Amino acid sequence: MSKVIIDTSAWIDFFRRQTTPVGDAVAGLVERDEAAITGPVVSELLQGLKNRKEIETLGGLLHVIPYIEVIRTDWEQTGSLLLRLRQRGISVPLTDALIAAVGRRTGCAVLTLDHHFAHLEVPLQPF
Repeated sequence: MSKVIIDTSAWIDFFRRQTTPVGDAVAGLVERDEAAITGPVVSELLQGLKNRKEIETLGGLLHVIPYIEVIRTDWEQTGSLLLRLRQRGISVPLTDALIAAVGRRTGCAVLTLDHHFAHLEVPLQPF
């Protein structure tokens, strides 16, 4: 079975420890070993840490969740996708487009709360 890349917005929902559909979906994916993470998500999560407990929690998580490397073709696909979207008057963050490119290359869906992903030509994991 293919992994699901968990986007930053879904991880944040999960870390808040509230029972939400997305938080429950993240927990289920982690428990079933179906969760994955990639560089842009790691960077976004690290830059938002607020205290030692969050640092320890994220550090433990990063050692057990499978990591998908970003490769050169992901960057090329990201640039092409962003160009096509810009030509249609749509602007999305580079990091979201890069996560989508990794998902397309690897056949992974993305679990997210971010509305930008509706434009990014990647399967979305329902929650």
